[in-house]
Amino acid sequence: MSGYFYGHNDLELENTLYFFTSGRYEYKNKGFDVFIESLARLNHKLKKSGSKTTVVAFIIIPADTSSPAVEALKGQAIIRSFRGSLDEKHLINGQHRILIRDRLSAMERNNLPPIVTYNMVNDADDPVLNQLRRVQLFNYPTDRVKVIFHPKFIKSPCPILPFEYDDFVRGMNLSIFPSYYEP
Repeated sequence: MSGYFYGHNDLELENTLYFFTSGRYEYKNKGFDVFIESLARLNHKLKKSGSKTTVVAFIIIPADTSSPAVEALKGQAIIRSFRGSLDEKHLINGQHRILIRDRLSAMERNNLPPIVTYNMVNDADDPVLNQLRRVQLFNYPTDRVKVIFHPKFIKSPCPILPFEYDDFVRGMNLSIFPSYYEP
């Protein structure tokens, strides 16, 4: 999460809950429309109450993509590089301070964390992305619900979510499957 949301200090990992949904890309049948609407309502309630809790909601649905999103890859690379630098250095001297300063500089970010991990083949017509836009879940710093739409099934090795599905599921606080025809 620190790699995906690098450069944004509004995410406190100890106050974060992780939700997810997944399945075939059947937008209405699988209830993805209900899931996204619920996230928007939850975001509104958490902001209104002044809650410090953040919910990171993953939407795992295979869709047509062209390549991983550069911003999603960049964050992972920056965090790996930063951690590698700290692991290598036991004592910090002048040269190490410069290296750490450069790494911290690379972490500065003026844009929002992406809501999708891959570049979509048909971004403008994607129902999930269109509903996320409609309900304005863009991962703003003020949002208490952050969304990560991962248009691939979870499997290793993936540079953005480097987990096996079983490990990913075990790391979640809640899985939500509001399917209309699979009670």
